[in-house]
Formats: sequence, structure tokens, C-alpha cells
Amino acid sequence: MRLSSPRYSRISLKSPRKIRVTTSSFQTPDVFANSLQKTLDAHRTSNRARLVRKVYPRTPAAGLWRPEIPLESRPQYQQATPLATADNSTETIVEATPGRRRRDLKNRDATVQPTPNQHEDTLIRGSESIVGDCDNARNSPWLSFMSASDAADNATTFLNWEILALEQYLTPTSQEQACINQLSTQVIGILNPIVPHKPQLIGSRQIGSAIAHSDLNFFLPFDDMLRSPDRLRKPSPTRPQIQDAHLDLLRQIETPFKQDPSFANVQISGKRRPVLGARHKPTGLLLRLHCGESTPEIMKFMRNYLIQYPTLHSLYVATRALLEARGIFGSAHAGIRPDALIMLLVAFLKLNHDQISVPLNVAEQFLAFLRFYGTEVELQSLGVSVEPPELFGLEKTHEADQGDVESSIRRGQRSLINAKRTAVSRGNLPAGQRLCIQDPTHHMNDLGRSCIRTAELQNVFATAYQQLCDATSSWSGAHENKPSILGAALRADFDPLNAFRERLVSPKPASLIT
Repeated sequence: MRLSSPRYSRISLKSPRKIRVTTSSFQTPDVFANSLQKTLDAHRTSNRARLVRKVYPRTPAAGLWRPEIPLESRPQYQQATPLATADNSTETIVEATPGRRRRDLKNRDATVQPTPNQHEDTLIRGSESIVGDCDNARNSPWLSFMSASDAADNATTFLNWEILALEQYLTPTSQEQACINQLSTQVIGILNPIVPHKPQLIGSRQIGSAIAHSDLNFFLPFDDMLRSPDRLRKPSPTRPQIQDAHLDLLRQIETPFKQDPSFANVQISGKRRPVLGARHKPTGLLLRLHCGESTPEIMKFMRNYLIQYPTLHSLYVATRALLEARGIFGSAHAGIRPDALIMLLVAFLKLNHDQISVPLNVAEQFLAFLRFYGTEVELQSLGVSVEPPELFGLEKTHEADQGDVESSIRRGQRSLINAKRTAVSRGNLPAGQRLCIQDPTHHMNDLGRSCIRTAELQNVFATAYQQLCDATSSWSGAHENKPSILGAALRADFDPLNAFRERLVSPKPASLIT
């Protein structure tokens, strides 16, 4: 058989003729046969011409009437809460236009304030009436924990005994701890039939830094098969699929808690990391449930720091009492969170360990801490790092890297500082001046992002330092009624806390609580 036969020649000639016709240049003017560059430029021009982009007009067109939406009904509305700064200025609500809503969502964690029902109660409240008289049981209840053996020959030593007595007063008693354990058993009994793994106690009550009214946190382990240890590249632990799975699990848990008359205010909050919060009615304790792949790594660091620094817990209790009395503790008040406060204290102890003459003198360390963060550094523009201990700014983040670990730390610091600078450039001053504390377990994470009242925080430290210095200088010795030095700075009313503790150890039935 010859391939040049008429039958095969007809088949071979028809096909290429059709292809030539369908790809001819006169039907595709964007194709230049002799120039690839011209062809690409022509295609780019054509694509730009066909692009349709939605543009939000800032002012309505002439003749177009739009109804006026009340401010409290708009999506980006927040309750106006004046936040006094160092220069006595106040924050105001900025109306969000459609063009900037997407930018505002990036900083939602710095501007959205959760409801107080979802966070620890402020039971140590400042009292404006407490000016000079700080020696009664209402305003200085820790004095009853000081014995006659706590005699002091100078004001600093007496202040040291006061801080230790305050720590003893705020530490949960054995009876209170028994009530907490009983509530934990009740919660675990509700969760066990629903959750795939046994709930784990986390937070301050697990690592030993809790005070009497600290909330109760549980962690619900959730298996993420795509993030197995065998995989070299793992997906994000907060990707939408996992967020939806966590949310579904919390919704399943929400139902039995709402049906239980012992709990109230049961609701889920948070979008990126949803949390289920509930209030135990008989005791008044706040319960929070978290989902995740594993317990937070930061807990191991805090537990080790509490062992490494014997005075850390005493400093934490005194500082927390001071901040609670001034209303600047906790994310519900746009203040500093417990884990961030511990890291702030650890960074101070590491940075100033050579300057503290008596390592175990809590009073000297407390005064140095207040002076350092109140008067010597400017936290609105600087960041705080714990590992390694340092203060970092824009210049520090551009220093030469030394090794992979150093590169990871510097990249994280650059990211945190750039986030603050970007917020300032976009007019979001609260986010741009917020407290910045680098997470030693995740260098891109900011532990202080909830505190947007940085200027107030430093002002509280500076004022307390001056008040304690004045009280120590005018101290005339410990006599029978034991005048309080620490009370001159705290100036707090502890009656709400005492009432809470009485309710904790003597709970009423849920049916009798309205």
C-alpha cells in the first residue's frame, strides 16, 4: 500500500487547511506572528479594557435619596467608652466608610472590646474616697495576715511584708479550692459525653498563678489530621475549615450548658478563635472553654518562669491588684491580659537582674518595676521581648541576623512593629500605640494586643511609684495600728471581692438566684 494514494492524500490535506483557517491572524488581531512582546502587550491592554471594578462612591449621586441609618445600627458601631490618656484626651468613635471596612477588619482585635460577661470580674475596685485613710479592714484587708513577727526597721522592709501579705490574702484558701475542684468535676461530667478527648484544665489555675476570683478555663483537644507530625509542611491551625469545626463542637456543648439551670450567660464569642463562656450561678465563677490542637505552649513557659523567679507571683499579684483597682486589667477593659502581665514582669526581671541588690526583696523589685515601665521606657512605640530579653523598635529589627533562631525572632519583631506603623498610617491610633509583647513561643504573635490603653498603663505605674515613694519617705515606723504603705498606691475597695469569696464557699441553689 502506498501512502501517496489519493485516499490518504485527501485526508491529510483537509485537516491542516481547517486549522489554518480557524487560527488566521485576521480573526485574532491581538496576535502578532513575528513579535511575542507585541502580542503580550496587546493582550494586557485588552484585559485591562475588559476589567470591571466595583467603586463605592463616598457621596451619593445627584437626585439619589438614601435613608439615614442610625449610628447604633451600623455594622461597625461600637459603644463609646472614653479612654483617658496621659494628656487627658479621649478616644472617639470614627464612622467606618465602605472603603475602609476591609482595612478595619484587620485590626478588629485591637478595636473591638468584648463584653464583661465573657471575662474575669473586676472585684478589686478603685475608690476615690480613699485618700489618706488606708488602715481599715475594708481598704487594707491584707494587714490582718501580718503577724507581730513581721516587724520592720525601715519602710522598704515593711512594704515587702505588705506585698507578701497581699499575696497570701488573694491566694485561694483550701475551702475555696475545694469548691473550684467540685465545679471542675461538674463541668467535665457535662463535657465527657460530647467531646472526643478528655477536657484539660488550663490557664492561671493550672500553672499556679491564680488568685481568688480568677476564671476557670478548660481546653478541648481537637484532632487535626492534616497537621500530623509526619508532614513536613503543615496547614494553618486557624484555617476556615478548622475554625468551622471548632465552632460546631462549641455549639454542641452550648446546648447542655443552656439547659443546665446552674449556668447563665452561655454564649460563644470570638471569630478567629471561638470561645464558649458561661457563668456558674451558685458561685458566680466565669467558665471558658477553648478548642485547639494542643494546649498553649505559653503555659509551659509561664510555669517555668514561676519556678525560676521566686518573687514573680508576688509581683504579679501586687501589680494585678493595682491595675484592677485602676480599671485597666483584662481585655474586657482594653487592658493587659494575665499572660501578658507575667511576660512583662519576666522581661523586667531579666533586663534588670544586675541592678537589684537584694534578689528576694519583693518591695525593691516592685518599686523598680513601676519606675522602669512608668518613667524610663516608652511602650507606645517600643516592643518588649522575653526571649531574648530586650526592648525593640524599628532600628533594632533591622540589625544583622545571627543564625536561624535570631532570624525568626527578628522577623517577628519586624512584623509586630510594622503592624503598629501601618495602623498609625491608616489613622488607627489605638492599634498603633497598643502594648506590644512578643510571644516567646510564636514570634509573630503579640501578647499585648488587647491593651490599647498603653499611655494610661504607664501613667498608672508612674503614679503608683510616686505614691509609694512618698509613703515610704513619710513612714514613721510600724506601730500598733500598722499604717499601710501599699494601700497608699492601691486605694481600692475590697468589699466586692470579699462578698464573692463568701458566695464561693457558701453557694446558693441555682433556683434561688435570679
